[in-house]
Amino acid sequence: MQLAHPIVCVGIATLDLVHGIDAFPARPLKLRAQSFGTSLGGMAAVAACAIARLGGAAQFWGPVGDDAFGRSIRAELDDAGVHVAAVAPAVGASSSHSVVIVDRAGERLIVNHRGTALGCGADILPLERLHASALLADVRWPRGAQAMLDRANALGIPTVLDAEMGEDEALHALVPRARHVIFSEPGFAQWAQVDCESPHAPAALAALCTAGAALAAVTRGERGVLYATPDGVDTLPAFAIDAVETLGAGDVFHGAYALAIAEGMSLVAALRFASAAAAIRCTRVGGRSAIPPRHEVETLLAQ
Repeated sequence: MQLAHPIVCVGIATLDLVHGIDAFPARPLKLRAQSFGTSLGGMAAVAACAIARLGGAAQFWGPVGDDAFGRSIRAELDDAGVHVAAVAPAVGASSSHSVVIVDRAGERLIVNHRGTALGCGADILPLERLHASALLADVRWPRGAQAMLDRANALGIPTVLDAEMGEDEALHALVPRARHVIFSEPGFAQWAQVDCESPHAPAALAALCTAGAALAAVTRGERGVLYATPDGVDTLPAFAIDAVETLGAGDVFHGAYALAIAEGMSLVAALRFASAAAAIRCTRVGGRSAIPPRHEVETLLAQ
């Protein structure tokens, strides 16, 4: 489906330095990596790449420095088909980068250096030029996300929040601003102060819909998605897969969901589309190169 406007993603972009190991040790020691590579990371940035890979038009509006990491980040986004020209590099600022350790089972440890670019104010955003079919925001750049969510809401643009664990103040400021709130398990526990398996979790999600959200959900990996809409609370089973790497799967989920909403899919269809895209991504190793194209997602959904 050809959208009238692109999907704008606002938040963090990082350069990931990815090391593959056999297994995590029981205590700190020196390990030899079995593999190494660099990859684009950051929730909003990877979501933008997923949108482009799935056939949508994506723009990334986030703070990136004018350093070597920043140049690599912008080149990766451009190579993925994501438009990056709306926001200029922050002069003299350092970009975010992460050391990522991935074991043979696909589990990961991430050590991130935030950089100074995330300290930029929302004034670097060309808010007056916002024309989007949907807006996706993460919680890593709260000032920019808040300004963009407010602007998008005023324009009637669907808003999706990647509600990952972060600063308490940011999470509580951004969650009420989004029409579609999708938590990670740690993000939900931080926001609701209960685990997503708690008997109180459904009520916490339903309360967001009572307050005006179209969807409030928690992604739970192989246990599927717990979600609430104004019609009630339900669960969506996960696709049965053999996972080899989970890095970026949540970001792919959010990007695919934003694309599906922009295309006019129903809430449940959008969740299934996002779940399928994330599931396929988990069956592969390789950063953004592991994001599936649209036809593979549609094939899994058809099965």
